[in-house]
Amino acid sequence: MKPARRLAAALLLVASGTAGALPDTAGAVRRGYVEAQSGQVHYRYAAPGTTARVQAPVALFHLSPNSGQVFSDLLPLLARDRVAVAFDTPGYGMSDPLPDPQTIAAYAGQLASAMAALGLDSGVDLVGYHTGAAIALELAQRYPAQAGRLALVAVPVLTAEERAAGAALPPIPFDEAGDWAKQEWQRSWRWRGPGQDRQSVLATFAEKLRPGVRERGATAVLAYDTAAALERATAPLLLVRPRDDLWIATGRAHALRPDAGWVELPDFGHGLFHAAPRRMDAILRDFLDAAD
Repeated sequence: MKPARRLAAALLLVASGTAGALPDTAGAVRRGYVEAQSGQVHYRYAAPGTTARVQAPVALFHLSPNSGQVFSDLLPLLARDRVAVAFDTPGYGMSDPLPDPQTIAAYAGQLASAMAALGLDSGVDLVGYHTGAAIALELAQRYPAQAGRLALVAVPVLTAEERAAGAALPPIPFDEAGDWAKQEWQRSWRWRGPGQDRQSVLATFAEKLRPGVRERGATAVLAYDTAAALERATAPLLLVRPRDDLWIATGRAHALRPDAGWVELPDFGHGLFHAAPRRMDAILRDFLDAAD
């Protein structure tokens, strides 16, 4: 049995309440907190029954502004035969924020620390979405022994001009009348993808209302050279391209790494993991369970 499989099997047999425990949930999604190097990190996870065949564990990182809730429909599907953990990026969801300036490297370090505290310290497959794709790339390069395969969905390979233009955009100002909230709602509704239901849009909007989240993740990813990190990546790699605001950027990722696995999803956009969890489960399984 590979080390990652042995680790996953051991996690399923740990008694509940023990440090580093992720006990069997029989596929149901549970939540928890873990002490990482710079505060608490909130996570959702699901794990198969102890008699199930166990694949390598998988950690999932979300887009911003949002939280691990975007993977809530996918987790129980992945958990048929593996431990699946979706983390809230520091400062998002219910995870403690990190001190400014916000950087992809700092996010990756905090989440790697959280993973290790849960026993996910070797051969863990990584799934990153939007900002989470940059985090997964950075984590895999800084902590290569901790990471296994790398699946990136909607990859922010931005030009220098796009990064500068994004950084120059003024934030939506808070105001007493609450017009900022209306603008956030309109943006959430405008960017909803095919098959994304109202409940999913509402969940996304609610995450944007948390104090302090706003542009932090965007600031971090705009300052990060995703293209260079992608070219350096040595782990087995999958690129998934939904038709959202990173459609063109993800095409650039494919041009940089034509050797990577490649799946286009022109019929899906934002809200992909809520709109098509079974499709994403099948795509990820084909890649994550492939023979080395």
